Amino acid sequence: MRTHREYLANELKDEAFAREFRREKAQLRIAYDIQTTRQRLGLTQKDLAGMAGVTQQMVSRIETARTPNMTHGSICRIAAALDMDVGLVARRPARAAAKASKKLCG
Repeated sequence: MRTHREYLANELKDEAFAREFRREKAQLRIAYDIQTTRQRLGLTQKDLAGMAGVTQQMVSRIETARTPNMTHGSICRIAAALDMDVGLVARRPARAAAKASKKLCG
């Protein structure tokens, strides 16, 4: 029997699958980070929306990763309201050591 990691490693050999997997993983990471930070700060979605200049529905869609086209501007406004940075993370640790992180907002 194969483990989940082995199964996933095999599936990621397919370029189309790997591309979609990375896109979905990034959206889920953004959703998780925004939601947990908002909750840690004791803010409601409505509070955050008002601080960021977006609608509560937009915050909800981002937090549940149901926004297929999250705009860079919306993500940056929400991040700024939460005192967070938006940046790039290398896919492979070796690349991270070779290149410095680049801040995307602010």
